[in-house]
Amino acid sequence: MAAHLVETRRGGVGACCAEGVSIMSEPTQPIADVAARHFREGHNCAQAVLRAVAEAAGLSCPLCIPGVALAMGGGIGHTGRACGAMTGAVMVVGLAADRFLAGSMSAKKRPAYRLAGDLVSRFAARFGSADCEAILGLKWSEPDAMDCFRREGFMETKCVPCVRWAAEEAARIVADLRTNPHP
Repeated sequence: MAAHLVETRRGGVGACCAEGVSIMSEPTQPIADVAARHFREGHNCAQAVLRAVAEAAGLSCPLCIPGVALAMGGGIGHTGRACGAMTGAVMVVGLAADRFLAGSMSAKKRPAYRLAGDLVSRFAARFGSADCEAILGLKWSEPDAMDCFRREGFMETKCVPCVRWAAEEAARIVADLRTNPHP
């Protein structure tokens, strides 16, 4: 299912403060394409997903996004643990839950945790794991890990599909939160 959020051209009043995007006006590219482009242009997987979806949803802050996800790539600091694309998606779902859910911070936690947990479960089912090393079949702790990553073309064959899926799913959740603040 295609995500409801797309990258947009600057829309005037109500436009997001970050780099000329606004919400749902003048669609130019599907969110998965935007996230993949950010990834290919040098953002890590978490940054790419977080930035693409946050900007499209009007949740971005140029002072902290994508920087807040800088250390999340390679399974959080190249430890091989939680996939960065997935963590970027969870981060933007958290931003959206905070912005769009009704009630106090305490009241928002339960539905936010449920949405994040469901996203992680679906990600793991789709890619066979939620951990970077398991998805890649690569140990980041090995001295030649980055060489192997590049030589095997894992960026395109393994990571880009994760980035695309995570961005689409996060965008779908964000759009649902925007229209239904009482999930």
